[in-house]
Amino acid sequence: MLTAFNLPEETDELRAWLDGILLQPELMSVVSQLAAVYAAENEAQPSLDDVLQNQRESVLEQGCQVLSPLQIQQLLTHPELLLELQEQLFLEGGAFWQERIAALTDETEVSRGQDWLKQQIAEPPATEMQNVTTAPAFQTVSYRKIGIIGFVSAALVLVALFLNQEPAAPQGWGWNRPGALTADVPAAEYLNQLADSAEEWFNKPTETKAALETRLKQFRAGCETLIKAPHPQLSQDDRTWLVERCQAWAGKLDEQIAALNEGADLQSADEAADALIRKLVKALRTRANTVG
Repeated sequence: MLTAFNLPEETDELRAWLDGILLQPELMSVVSQLAAVYAAENEAQPSLDDVLQNQRESVLEQGCQVLSPLQIQQLLTHPELLLELQEQLFLEGGAFWQERIAALTDETEVSRGQDWLKQQIAEPPATEMQNVTTAPAFQTVSYRKIGIIGFVSAALVLVALFLNQEPAAPQGWGWNRPGALTADVPAAEYLNQLADSAEEWFNKPTETKAALETRLKQFRAGCETLIKAPHPQLSQDDRTWLVERCQAWAGKLDEQIAALNEGADLQSADEAADALIRKLVKALRTRANTVG
């Protein structure tokens, strides 16, 4: 069945369809079909940034539900951009996409990936592409992507085979990063490591309100993890201090999330969040200097 002639008609259904197809090996075939359908309509070639504009970070964090009908139309009529977006999702996608990538390790998906890779080895994607009338700009970009998509798909299969033997590694950053709260180190070093983990907040700038809200909720979840952890590295007094401080920080984070939902502008909300993180990092390092 030719996917390009059987797309959903409703915008919400198209968004869900994009969420489903973007991580699949079949995307290459879908792009070929769409290119054949829309080749005659393509004029100026927009970049992915031109299409996504300020929604790029939201798509990486939340999926295609944030796309407007115009943005969806642009992606479908310039389908090589779907390959570029797929690459970015594998490299930079947030928890929304990571959960779907993890799902690809399901036995059925691994089998499909292996079959697809065998097909690519037996018949290179370029053969299929050359049989379709496409705009010259699309041929240049899509051929360059073929190697990337094949590499990513092969990597997924290898990871899946490994995960069949070993437990899946948990995802997360900051205080939810694997090993962040279990290091067997002296109390002062442990508190400084907690401060280092908190500073991971600054590793990923938040360019939209949706991205900032997601980041705040992730940090808030890290606070909950910290509150519930046993902290055997610390004395009873230091554990009590840490839990009480983290409960206060969690309350501040809840206030900032609420303010963002009530219409706070991005710049002031971002500055307030950064200030809170710096304050709690300073508190952790100051406490570290007081313990033996």
